[in-house]
Amino acid sequence: MAKRPNKLLDKIIATSVARARKDINQWRMALQRAESVENPKRYLLYNIYNELILDAHLSAEVQRRTLAVQGASYNLVNEEGITDPEKTKLIKRPWFNDFLRYAMESVFWGHSLVQINDLVEGEVSGVTLINRNHVIPEKGLFVFRQTDDKGIFYREDEKYWQWLLEIGNTNDLGLYNKCAPHVLYKRFAQGAWSEFCEIFGMPVRYLKTNAKDDESLNRAENMLKTMGSSFYGVLDLDEELKFLETAKSDGGVYKGLMDVSNNEISKLINGAVIGGESQGGSRSKEEVGERLSESITDADKQFIEHYVNHTLIPKLIALGYDLNGVSFQFEKSQDLKQLFTFTQGFMQTMDVDPEWVQDTFGIPVTPKTVLPPNQNDAGDFFG
Repeated sequence: MAKRPNKLLDKIIATSVARARKDINQWRMALQRAESVENPKRYLLYNIYNELILDAHLSAEVQRRTLAVQGASYNLVNEEGITDPEKTKLIKRPWFNDFLRYAMESVFWGHSLVQINDLVEGEVSGVTLINRNHVIPEKGLFVFRQTDDKGIFYREDEKYWQWLLEIGNTNDLGLYNKCAPHVLYKRFAQGAWSEFCEIFGMPVRYLKTNAKDDESLNRAENMLKTMGSSFYGVLDLDEELKFLETAKSDGGVYKGLMDVSNNEISKLINGAVIGGESQGGSRSKEEVGERLSESITDADKQFIEHYVNHTLIPKLIALGYDLNGVSFQFEKSQDLKQLFTFTQGFMQTMDVDPEWVQDTFGIPVTPKTVLPPNQNDAGDFFG
């Protein structure tokens, strides 16, 4: 095992996250900078991504897709496909759950560079994501400041090979890039709708008066300013307080734009609009959406399996883990309803192992009680 090099995280010169309001033009400029052939830089685009993930709907969709993988059961199996419990325990650690999260984030961000922290008693103590603003995947370059052009070419430096996990394609900008215009349009619509409510949500108040003196006019103005739920006023006989109703509109055009944006985000992340966001839905439509989401989850699991087997396990073996001859595998999900129907059919013509039934369906199984022949004879009962 090679000596532990200095951690890349220790070399980062931190920069504050820019939280200025983002718009479509800024996204286009940031995208152009990230796609530059001569000098690609992603930090402007990633600053926009950091704003996007504050959107509640996008965050919920991403979490749903991520948890479908993080919450799935997995094992290390030998060449015969039999689970090896002892070796599986070596990776069923908190750090591996963090790795799964960072690996799934690469789908949305386009790239994740993860650092193995240390070895404690021969085991990985944890993993940490290296700030994406300091990584230029197109060049395999780590920079100390996010605006730098020079740094460490981590792919070419052999001492970093065992300690760095690079996940994602070098030129992929992730699903957040496709979500960006929809979130930005939605944010604009939400802001405009809020302004609409402020202007047109309440009837306009006006006071007709013949008063000319400053004291009376100031009194009337202060009364209008302080009108609230418990408001009352004292008016002269020649004063008249009226309310002018605004145009009868509920701002549906803004809601429509927000709904369209949410639907596009759902389709991008999970393949379909499912549940309460679905308009004019039906059971068959929801089932199709669920199947699309399951297909995406299966593809995510396959992506994780390939990376763990071809990249992570060889690095862990190099770090001293005894993982030779095993491979990582998610447990296959089964349609228990369909399987139970098949099982009922088999039971008509052949025996089914009771232990298998109990383990598969969680149904306690005991031998059927058979009554003696004389208790089944109706003639004996009536004498």
